Amino acid sequence: MRRPGASRVALLAAFLSVFALAEAAAPARLADVDVDADASSDAKKSDSAPPPDESLVQGLIQAGFPRARAEAALRAVGEDDCCEPQKRWLFEQTRGPGAGPKTEKTKMSASCHASESTDYDGYAVTWGSANVQASPEACCESCRAYEPRAPDFFPCNVWVFCPKPGGCFAPAAGEFGHGQCWLKYQEAPNSPHVNARGAYSEEYRRAHPTAPETVDWVAGVLVPENETVSNGTWSSRSHWRR
Repeated sequence: MRRPGASRVALLAAFLSVFALAEAAAPARLADVDVDADASSDAKKSDSAPPPDESLVQGLIQAGFPRARAEAALRAVGEDDCCEPQKRWLFEQTRGPGAGPKTEKTKMSASCHASESTDYDGYAVTWGSANVQASPEACCESCRAYEPRAPDFFPCNVWVFCPKPGGCFAPAAGEFGHGQCWLKYQEAPNSPHVNARGAYSEEYRRAHPTAPETVDWVAGVLVPENETVSNGTWSSRSHWRR
Protein backbone atom coordinates (compact mmCIF):
# COMPACT_ATOMS: atom_id res chain seq x y z
CA MET A 1 0.00 0.00 0.00
CA ARG A 2 1.53 3.42 -1.04
CA ARG A 3 2.14 5.88 1.80
CA PRO A 4 0.21 9.23 1.71
CA GLY A 5 2.18 11.93 -0.09
CA ALA A 6 4.53 9.47 -1.86
CA SER A 7 3.14 10.44 -5.26
CA ARG A 8 3.79 14.11 -4.51
CA VAL A 9 7.41 13.33 -3.55
CA ALA A 10 7.89 11.39 -6.78
CA LEU A 11 6.47 14.22 -8.86
CA LEU A 12 8.73 16.76 -7.13
CA ALA A 13 11.81 14.58 -7.73
CA ALA A 14 10.92 14.26 -11.41
CA PHE A 15 10.47 18.03 -11.74
CA LEU A 16 13.84 18.73 -10.09
CA SER A 17 15.53 16.22 -12.41
CA VAL A 18 14.10 17.91 -15.51
CA PHE A 19 15.08 21.36 -14.17
CA ALA A 20 18.67 20.22 -13.58
CA LEU A 21 18.92 18.87 -17.13
CA ALA A 22 17.61 22.16 -18.52
CA GLU A 23 20.15 24.15 -16.50
CA ALA A 24 22.98 21.92 -17.73
CA ALA A 25 21.93 22.42 -21.33
CA ALA A 26 21.44 26.18 -21.05
CA PRO A 27 24.15 28.49 -22.42
CA ALA A 28 26.33 30.24 -19.85
CA ARG A 29 25.12 33.64 -18.77
CA LEU A 30 27.58 36.53 -18.68
CA ALA A 31 27.53 36.60 -14.88
CA ASP A 32 28.45 32.89 -14.81
CA VAL A 33 31.60 33.38 -16.90
CA ASP A 34 34.92 33.77 -15.09
CA VAL A 35 36.84 36.21 -17.29
CA ASP A 36 40.05 35.26 -15.51
CA ALA A 37 39.67 31.67 -16.67
CA ASP A 38 40.53 32.48 -20.30
CA ALA A 39 44.23 31.72 -19.94
CA SER A 40 43.68 28.38 -18.21
CA SER A 41 40.98 27.32 -20.68
CA ASP A 42 43.25 28.28 -23.58
CA ALA A 43 46.03 26.26 -22.03
CA LYS A 44 43.73 23.23 -21.81
CA LYS A 45 42.74 23.69 -25.46
CA SER A 46 46.37 24.01 -26.50
CA ASP A 47 47.14 20.63 -24.94
CA SER A 48 45.06 18.97 -27.63
CA ALA A 49 45.63 21.47 -30.46
CA PRO A 50 48.77 21.24 -32.59
CA PRO A 51 51.39 23.87 -31.68
CA PRO A 52 51.70 26.90 -33.96
CA ASP A 53 54.37 26.93 -36.65
CA GLU A 54 57.62 27.55 -34.77
CA SER A 55 59.05 29.79 -37.49
CA LEU A 56 56.02 32.10 -37.12
CA VAL A 57 56.34 32.03 -33.33
CA GLN A 58 59.97 33.06 -33.72
CA GLY A 59 58.95 35.85 -36.09
CA LEU A 60 56.71 37.38 -33.42
CA ILE A 61 59.34 36.83 -30.73
CA GLN A 62 61.82 38.69 -32.93
CA ALA A 63 59.28 41.53 -33.07
CA GLY A 64 59.49 41.72 -29.29
CA PHE A 65 56.50 39.71 -28.05
CA PRO A 66 56.84 37.00 -25.38
CA ARG A 67 56.43 33.42 -26.57
CA ALA A 68 53.12 32.89 -24.75
CA ARG A 69 51.61 35.98 -26.39
CA ALA A 70 52.99 35.02 -29.81
CA GLU A 71 51.46 31.55 -29.61
CA ALA A 72 48.14 32.99 -28.38
CA ALA A 73 48.00 35.38 -31.35
CA LEU A 74 48.65 32.61 -33.87
CA ARG A 75 45.94 30.44 -32.31
CA ALA A 76 43.46 33.32 -32.20
CA VAL A 77 44.07 34.79 -35.66
CA GLY A 78 45.51 31.84 -37.51
CA GLU A 79 48.83 31.56 -39.32
CA ASP A 80 47.94 33.17 -42.66
CA ASP A 81 49.69 36.41 -43.69
CA CYS A 82 51.92 36.40 -40.63
CA CYS A 83 52.66 38.59 -38.99
CA GLU A 84 50.74 41.89 -39.39
CA PRO A 85 47.25 40.49 -38.51
CA GLN A 86 48.72 38.76 -35.47
CA LYS A 87 50.47 41.95 -34.32
CA ARG A 88 47.24 43.93 -34.73
CA TRP A 89 45.49 41.36 -32.54
CA LEU A 90 48.21 41.71 -29.91
CA PHE A 91 47.96 45.51 -30.02
CA GLU A 92 44.18 45.32 -29.50
CA GLN A 93 44.58 42.89 -26.61
CA THR A 94 46.87 45.37 -24.88
CA ARG A 95 45.32 48.69 -25.84
CA GLY A 96 41.73 47.80 -26.73
CA PRO A 97 40.07 47.79 -30.19
CA GLY A 98 40.46 51.07 -32.02
CA ALA A 99 42.42 52.61 -29.17
CA GLY A 100 44.41 55.74 -29.78
CA PRO A 101 46.94 57.49 -27.63
CA LYS A 102 46.13 57.90 -23.96
CA THR A 103 45.40 61.44 -22.88
CA GLU A 104 46.15 61.07 -19.17
CA LYS A 105 49.75 61.43 -18.05
CA THR A 106 51.31 59.33 -15.31
CA LYS A 107 54.04 60.99 -13.29
CA MET A 108 57.18 59.02 -14.08
CA SER A 109 60.25 58.46 -11.96
CA ALA A 110 63.23 60.69 -12.78
CA SER A 111 65.48 57.60 -12.67
CA CYS A 112 66.53 55.84 -15.86
CA HIS A 113 67.15 52.60 -13.92
CA ALA A 114 70.25 51.96 -16.04
CA SER A 115 71.90 48.55 -15.96
CA GLU A 116 75.39 47.99 -17.40
CA SER A 117 76.14 44.93 -19.55
CA THR A 118 72.44 44.31 -20.10
CA ASP A 119 70.12 43.88 -23.07
CA TYR A 120 66.38 44.12 -22.42
CA ASP A 121 63.74 42.65 -24.69
CA GLY A 122 60.57 44.42 -25.84
CA TYR A 123 58.55 45.54 -28.83
CA ALA A 124 60.67 48.09 -30.71
CA VAL A 125 58.79 51.36 -31.14
CA THR A 126 61.94 52.95 -32.64
CA TRP A 127 64.91 51.08 -34.09
CA GLY A 128 68.38 52.02 -32.91
CA SER A 129 69.61 52.80 -36.41
CA ALA A 130 66.96 55.56 -36.57
CA ASN A 131 67.79 56.97 -33.14
CA VAL A 132 71.49 57.58 -32.55
CA GLN A 133 72.27 59.25 -29.22
CA ALA A 134 75.45 60.47 -27.53
CA SER A 135 75.12 58.68 -24.20
CA PRO A 136 72.96 56.30 -22.14
CA GLU A 137 71.44 59.34 -20.43
CA ALA A 138 70.49 60.88 -23.77
CA CYS A 139 69.03 57.56 -24.88
CA CYS A 140 66.93 57.41 -21.72
CA GLU A 141 65.67 60.94 -22.30
CA SER A 142 64.73 60.11 -25.90
CA CYS A 143 62.62 57.27 -24.50
CA ARG A 144 61.02 59.66 -22.03
CA ALA A 145 60.24 62.14 -24.82
CA TYR A 146 58.82 59.54 -27.22
CA GLU A 147 55.23 60.18 -28.31
CA PRO A 148 53.14 57.04 -29.00
CA ARG A 149 52.05 56.70 -32.61
CA ALA A 150 50.12 54.39 -34.94
CA PRO A 151 49.72 51.51 -35.42
CA ASP A 152 50.39 50.40 -31.85
CA PHE A 153 50.31 53.61 -29.79
CA PHE A 154 52.67 51.98 -27.31
CA PRO A 155 54.74 54.30 -25.12
CA CYS A 156 58.47 53.85 -24.65
CA ASN A 157 59.34 52.36 -21.28
CA VAL A 158 62.49 50.40 -22.17
CA TRP A 159 65.69 51.76 -23.72
CA VAL A 160 68.81 49.91 -24.88
CA PHE A 161 71.99 51.81 -25.79
CA CYS A 162 75.25 50.81 -27.52
CA PRO A 163 78.16 52.58 -25.74
CA LYS A 164 81.05 50.87 -27.58
CA PRO A 165 83.00 53.04 -30.10
CA GLY A 166 83.35 50.06 -32.44
CA GLY A 167 79.72 49.00 -32.16
CA CYS A 168 77.97 46.38 -30.07
CA PHE A 169 77.61 42.64 -30.46
CA ALA A 170 74.18 41.07 -30.92
CA PRO A 171 73.42 37.55 -32.18
CA ALA A 172 71.20 38.92 -34.95
CA ALA A 173 71.57 40.11 -38.50
CA GLY A 174 72.47 43.76 -38.95
CA GLU A 175 74.96 46.39 -37.84
CA PHE A 176 74.73 47.74 -34.31
CA GLY A 177 76.87 50.84 -34.25
CA HIS A 178 77.97 53.15 -31.49
CA GLY A 179 75.17 55.34 -30.17
CA GLN A 180 72.29 53.21 -31.39
CA CYS A 181 69.41 53.76 -28.97
CA TRP A 182 66.61 51.23 -29.21
CA LEU A 183 63.28 52.38 -27.79
CA LYS A 184 61.01 49.55 -26.70
CA TYR A 185 57.80 48.73 -24.89
CA GLN A 186 57.19 46.02 -22.31
CA GLU A 187 53.93 45.33 -20.49
CA ALA A 188 55.63 45.10 -17.07
CA PRO A 189 58.84 47.16 -17.07
CA ASN A 190 59.04 46.81 -13.27
CA SER A 191 60.12 43.23 -13.93
CA PRO A 192 61.86 43.60 -17.30
CA HIS A 193 62.36 40.71 -19.69
CA VAL A 194 66.11 40.25 -20.05
CA ASN A 195 67.75 39.00 -23.25
CA ALA A 196 71.28 38.97 -21.89
CA ARG A 197 73.17 40.21 -18.83
CA GLY A 198 76.70 40.09 -17.49
CA ALA A 199 79.29 37.64 -18.82
CA TYR A 200 78.72 35.31 -21.74
CA SER A 201 79.47 31.67 -20.99
CA GLU A 202 82.39 29.86 -22.61
CA GLU A 203 79.87 27.65 -24.42
CA TYR A 204 78.16 30.72 -25.84
CA ARG A 205 81.44 32.25 -27.01
CA ARG A 206 82.42 29.02 -28.72
CA ALA A 207 79.13 29.17 -30.63
CA HIS A 208 79.60 32.92 -31.29
CA PRO A 209 83.33 33.52 -31.81
CA THR A 210 82.86 37.29 -32.24
CA ALA A 211 81.03 37.69 -28.93
CA PRO A 212 82.81 39.75 -26.25
CA GLU A 213 83.37 38.49 -22.72
CA THR A 214 80.45 40.53 -21.39
CA VAL A 215 77.29 42.01 -22.87
CA ASP A 216 78.09 45.28 -24.69
CA TRP A 217 74.80 47.07 -24.14
CA VAL A 218 73.45 49.38 -21.44
CA ALA A 219 69.71 49.14 -20.79
CA GLY A 220 67.14 50.75 -18.56
CA VAL A 221 63.45 51.23 -17.94
CA LEU A 222 61.05 54.05 -17.13
CA VAL A 223 58.42 53.38 -14.47
CA PRO A 224 55.95 55.54 -12.52
CA GLU A 225 57.23 57.51 -9.56
CA ASN A 226 57.80 55.53 -6.33
CA GLU A 227 57.72 52.18 -8.13
CA THR A 228 60.66 49.80 -7.87
CA VAL A 229 62.37 47.72 -10.56
CA SER A 230 63.41 44.11 -9.99
CA ASN A 231 66.22 42.17 -11.65
CA GLY A 232 63.60 40.94 -14.11
CA THR A 233 63.01 37.59 -15.74
CA TRP A 234 64.64 35.91 -18.74
CA SER A 235 62.89 36.72 -22.00
CA SER A 236 61.77 34.41 -24.79
CA ARG A 237 65.09 35.23 -26.48
CA SER A 238 67.21 34.62 -23.40
CA HIS A 239 68.70 31.48 -24.96
CA TRP A 240 71.00 34.00 -26.65
CA ARG A 241 72.89 34.26 -23.35
CA ARG A 242 74.03 30.64 -23.35
